Amino acid sequence: MNTQQPITETVEQVFIARQTLRGLQQTSSKRPVLIGDLVHYLHGSKAINGDALKQEINKSLTLRRQLNELVKQIRVANVPMQAQAASNEPLSERETRAFSLKIKKSRAHNEQLYLLLTVQPEAKLSEGHRPTLIVNNQTTIERLCFPALKDQQAQLMLVEGDDGLMLIRDPNSELSLI
Repeated sequence: MNTQQPITETVEQVFIARQTLRGLQQTSSKRPVLIGDLVHYLHGSKAINGDALKQEINKSLTLRRQLNELVKQIRVANVPMQAQAASNEPLSERETRAFSLKIKKSRAHNEQLYLLLTVQPEAKLSEGHRPTLIVNNQTTIERLCFPALKDQQAQLMLVEGDDGLMLIRDPNSELSLI
């Protein structure tokens, strides 16, 4: 048994040396995206750089799959892709039994739109909860963080042409409420 122990120590030392060398040779200074980062992203936490993480998710198929699995596990409700008649009109409303989402133009400024979220009791979200809406199509994921619910409603102001708004209006997008 004494001969086995020095071999194990030697193997460990070689492993540590190779890992250190690999770390030194690595030219990228980016840190890897961890599951915790994805969870913070889904919950709308400001502890992470959401824009940089969104770019990484949209570039990496593996990260998209991990994020989609997390969304399926923690979402309160979802609106699947909608079949739409042969019209090319963007959607102005998305509705499910748990929540509804309406897009209203601002009367004061034409380029501003309000995204009105109404949560039904079926969603079981408490007063003061800060809902996050994950909008996902085949190529892009967007996150919209709403202010705290008041009377089971929240609204978010967006500008015309916002990426998240365009995805919400796209009938090929899936919406998940967290």
